[in-house]
Amino acid sequence: MLHSRLMTKRNRSRSAWRMAASAFLALLGAAYSHSQETSSVTLPEIEIRTLANRILQEAGKLDCKPEDCSILVANFTLPSGATSQLGIQLADAFSNQLASQQKAIQVIERSRLQTYLEQERIPATLLNSEKAIRWLGKQLGATAVLSGTTEGQGASVRVQVTLRWCEKERAGPVEEFSFPDPDSNTDLNPIDSFPKTVPSSNSSSIPLVLRAGVGGVTSPGCSYCPQPNYTNPAREAKFNGTVLLQVTVSEAGSTVESKVIRGVPFGLNEAAMNAVRDWKFKPATREGEPVTCMVMIEATFRLH
Repeated sequence: MLHSRLMTKRNRSRSAWRMAASAFLALLGAAYSHSQETSSVTLPEIEIRTLANRILQEAGKLDCKPEDCSILVANFTLPSGATSQLGIQLADAFSNQLASQQKAIQVIERSRLQTYLEQERIPATLLNSEKAIRWLGKQLGATAVLSGTTEGQGASVRVQVTLRWCEKERAGPVEEFSFPDPDSNTDLNPIDSFPKTVPSSNSSSIPLVLRAGVGGVTSPGCSYCPQPNYTNPAREAKFNGTVLLQVTVSEAGSTVESKVIRGVPFGLNEAAMNAVRDWKFKPATREGEPVTCMVMIEATFRLH
């Protein structure tokens, strides 16, 4: 049974709202700034080249035909599920090696993955299960996904990689190697894969809007707010999670615009936005008059 709950953030003081917003953006900004840095470690090119060759051989054994096979290399993750700068560098290196060794098999550009993660704003920790990895591959048109884990072991890093098919419950063997990294504690610091700011709307019809709970603006109330639909992939994965949306509500009480601030996998971002698009609100007010305002809404998906 689905219990999905959407709720708006209630009125807060001006200073409290600013402090919460600043803290949230600062945390995301710090994480993203790390992702723009380059690790000082020298990657083991021979091991990566050799392992990429074995992965392609294994792909051939599992019917990865050049004419209809495409591989996505996901960001390598830590045991916690988060990614790191070193994990991103290793994924880039494997992607480049696969592409250079086998021209006939399409290796999906890593920039497409980055663009998708920035758009959907899904934390790396929600993309490390087998079902999430396969779902991610399907979104980017991949036949198979190469995923990997990194773990610091003193002054070295242990790497394990696995090739998983998107449409079938099939996977190649777990391959692994280790290499020296005196700065592994720094190189393996957890980061996230999207910037702190949400892309602004391209719509010029939306004027500068007020924020609920700031400057005497009340929060809009729900008049007609049906629950969003659970997607089949999320149900099959038995996934529970919460989508945080930034929603602009008009003075007439309708949804003007919505953006994902913090997303989840399995198509639930779109499900939440589709539901909120049809919501009807009691509009926010300022000094007793209806106003267009921006409010944060949580769409919580939970299976029981």
